[in-house]
Amino acid sequence: MRKSLILLAATFLVGTLGVLPAAANTLQIQFSGLNLTYDGNNIAANEDDLATMNFFDDGVLVGTLSSGIGIDLLIPNIGPILTGDGSYTSGLGYGLNLWAGGGGIGLDWDSPVSVNVNELGGDVNVAVLGSASTNAVTGQNLPFGFNFDTPIQFSFSTQITNFTLSGGGGGFGDQAFTDGGDYYTHFDSFGTGELSGEASPIPEPATLLMIGAGLLGGGLSRRRKKREDA
Repeated sequence: MRKSLILLAATFLVGTLGVLPAAANTLQIQFSGLNLTYDGNNIAANEDDLATMNFFDDGVLVGTLSSGIGIDLLIPNIGPILTGDGSYTSGLGYGLNLWAGGGGIGLDWDSPVSVNVNELGGDVNVAVLGSASTNAVTGQNLPFGFNFDTPIQFSFSTQITNFTLSGGGGGFGDQAFTDGGDYYTHFDSFGTGELSGEASPIPEPATLLMIGAGLLGGGLSRRRKKREDA
């Protein structure tokens, strides 16, 4: 029995010695079909079905989903967004839930979300961009073996598709954004988003060695105690 225990522990220790320290992998989830709505104060995606979701590990595509995917998102208290270029920060509170393949991930904002609005040439081509970093993960159960460590970065890139402005202005299609009013009271935008961060770390060889040594020492101690009691 003692020989078997020593052989098992030795095999474990030799195996761990052969494990090289692994650099943390960078994980990315990129998705398309993001529909955002601005109501004069908040930017949100409410139970929004997404078009595609791609999973990358260190830049290598490891899986794609095109059904059963979606997002629930709230960026609160952005406040009035003026026409023209501008940068804005949100309040704190609810973050996002991303669902994918029967699992998903939930985040809360623990710092403000940065939102940039860029009017390109003063016409209807207006980009609405956002970014945030958070350590507040409410839960995750993702496909393809993905398991994010914190902090997790979130970003989106969308273009306005429909809008209204203060003072009776607003428009759609060829209507210029600069016609009437000086701030948005509503807009819809459409585009893409991404979550990124490092993978949860794998125990280092030194940690595995400590576990193996503990198992060996514990086994020998129990063996010695049984002999003393006999």
